[in-house]
Amino acid sequence: MKCAIMQPTYLPWIGYFHMMAQVETFVFLDDVQFSKRSWQQRNKIDYEGKEKWVTIPTITKGLRHQKILDVRIDNTVDWQSQHSQLIKHAYSKKPFYNDLEGILELYKQECILLSDFTTSLIVFIAKELDIVTDLLKSSDIPVTGIKSSYLFNICEYLGASSYLSASGSKEYIEAESVFEKSNVRVNYHQGDPYIYPHHSEKPFIPYLSIIDYIANRGFDNFKKEILL
Repeated sequence: MKCAIMQPTYLPWIGYFHMMAQVETFVFLDDVQFSKRSWQQRNKIDYEGKEKWVTIPTITKGLRHQKILDVRIDNTVDWQSQHSQLIKHAYSKKPFYNDLEGILELYKQECILLSDFTTSLIVFIAKELDIVTDLLKSSDIPVTGIKSSYLFNICEYLGASSYLSASGSKEYIEAESVFEKSNVRVNYHQGDPYIYPHHSEKPFIPYLSIIDYIANRGFDNFKKEILL
């Protein structure tokens, strides 16, 4: 069995879902330390031909060491309406804008915890892409450890024979040599940008949120072009 383990992030990029589709089990790494102003709470969209950050406000004052699953959204700010309007303005004229409607509906839900909202978006998009991977949370798995030891212990508990890692983790995984001494094989997901028609005279911007692809190409084309 092959598994992948990734932090729940806000409107992830294309590669996140490509990884998810390549494994039998995908684990949301939600019980590690939250990093303020990271992908965990923000991402980028194409707004009038330029990168624009969309960031979910969170409550962090005096909570320096909180885990991702404990982070609360600052709902004193009407961020849902702000983000919805930004997305509508950015993509309403794109050919597959209607495919974003289900995602925009999720902005009407009331969420207290950051990971509840970001995970709900990821799960919804995965279903629209017909990704049938088993989805788990690391906080529900009874193992401990730090860095690659924790990842390995999760893999071992799940009975995984292969672990698909993001390329950005390669340096510390290989330096710590935990997987190297085990029977769990590690493969690294490619981090190259996905290039696709973006229906604009402005230059293509790589590594944006998956919603940029969806608005330009739609869910069905994602299945044909990305989930090969």
